[in-house]
Amino acid sequence: MGQPLKKPVKNETNEKCNKQNEETYLKPLSALEAYKFIQGRKFRLATNVALTLPSDSEEAIRFNEAITLMKNLFGSNCSAPVTKLLTCGGAKALEIGTGGGRWLHDMALTFPTSIFLGLDVSTIFNQDYLPENSAFLEHNYHEGIPFPDNTFDYIYQHSISAKFRESVFDDHLCEMSRVLKPGGWMEIYGSPTHIVDAGPATERFIIAACKCLQVNGLNPSIVRTIPEKLKRINIENVQVVERPLTLSRRNKNQMEDEQNLLLRTVEAYRVIMKVAIGCTDEEYDKLKMAIATEVETIDMHIMCVRTFGQKQSFRTFE
Repeated sequence: MGQPLKKPVKNETNEKCNKQNEETYLKPLSALEAYKFIQGRKFRLATNVALTLPSDSEEAIRFNEAITLMKNLFGSNCSAPVTKLLTCGGAKALEIGTGGGRWLHDMALTFPTSIFLGLDVSTIFNQDYLPENSAFLEHNYHEGIPFPDNTFDYIYQHSISAKFRESVFDDHLCEMSRVLKPGGWMEIYGSPTHIVDAGPATERFIIAACKCLQVNGLNPSIVRTIPEKLKRINIENVQVVERPLTLSRRNKNQMEDEQNLLLRTVEAYRVIMKVAIGCTDEEYDKLKMAIATEVETIDMHIMCVRTFGQKQSFRTFE
């Protein structure tokens, strides 16, 4: 008779290694599946996140350039009266829509005794260079802000026009108010999707951009609705600060940062705009060149808007 078959010995070490290898493989694969690559640009796929602007290194550069321009335009990184609060130290600030990380980095350096946290649906910058009093969390804030009630003294929300579907924006404002401490300030930046005195090519771009936003459930002029929305959720002392950003060249020998930003924005919209207006890359290049020509000859500008308000403090009754 032959030898009885031996029951296979379970190799727990090998099984553990195989499981670890599988997890090591699946983790980046899962992360990759959270994005869609379209014509060389990377877009974030997540609940309620509109496919408008890319989430990649090019977008990080464009975003950071915009932050620098806004700081110069308004005279600071924020318009809400929080300088004293952040200077005294111990305050907690939340930035929503961190993008390329420049606002977060700059504010943390400016106010080293306060704590700054950035939040965004994707990571498109190197966190290693963040100051020690700052951190970043990747999270889909369209589904809620993952912090307890009354956590932050100040909240800053970036560039809402190309981000929030109108159907979820009210809920997002309520979430911002929820995690804001009583007496704390919330501030929202945005620009209406409109260029004042635009030339024909620039106007064509703006009309198509508005169409793209509307198809995605976005309101191109949502920034104008914010003051009333804040008042409805009992935010007090609501104020609006507006500044015109010129898009015309002032130096004949050098392109201004504003013109670079406009052309980078035109490029950022390329993928979805080609679908919206039904054009080829060659046709879109011609449109972009025509816009570049118009900034040389036409006095155009956009309005940049910061809206801020204060959460009601707890009231005591005698």
